Amino acid sequence: MRKTNFTKFINSLTDEELREEMDKLFTKYKSIKEYYSMELGSDEDRKKLLDKSKNGIGKLYERFRTRSRLTKVNNILKDISAISIFDHELADVYIHHVEVATDHLNYYGWARDAEYNHLEKSFFKAVDLVTSSQSRDQFEGRLNDVLNKLKNYTNFVDELEIYFDDNLV
Repeated sequence: MRKTNFTKFINSLTDEELREEMDKLFTKYKSIKEYYSMELGSDEDRKKLLDKSKNGIGKLYERFRTRSRLTKVNNILKDISAISIFDHELADVYIHHVEVATDHLNYYGWARDAEYNHLEKSFFKAVDLVTSSQSRDQFEGRLNDVLNKLKNYTNFVDELEIYFDDNLV
């Protein structure tokens, strides 16, 4: 369905029908309910959804697995990005992902190229979100800790440090 068709449909509804349609969507689709929980909910509601995402990412990087589950992590990050309304909250989730992935990498001492690429993209996204939300003071220490934990991977960490210095410092 195109947006024009949807707009025509919405415009054809009366106020009461529009309210019923919104109520039906809210009760039927979890993603809409989560979006409005982020948009209209309290800080506690948003924190619950963000913590749920962080816990989900953490479980996918549990120590007993030598390989992380990148597709599932991507799905979690995509879902929280779709409903998040504040960049600093989304930056917190991305930085958490980078921290967990770094711990996983250090624990095993190696990773596949896909895991390095995924870690790099998440780091870049986190830095971009910190920059856009102007929350450098809040997150700079955590990002520096990640860079310090990755010192053993010199070629990899050099790219991250350059990006970090160019965008935050």
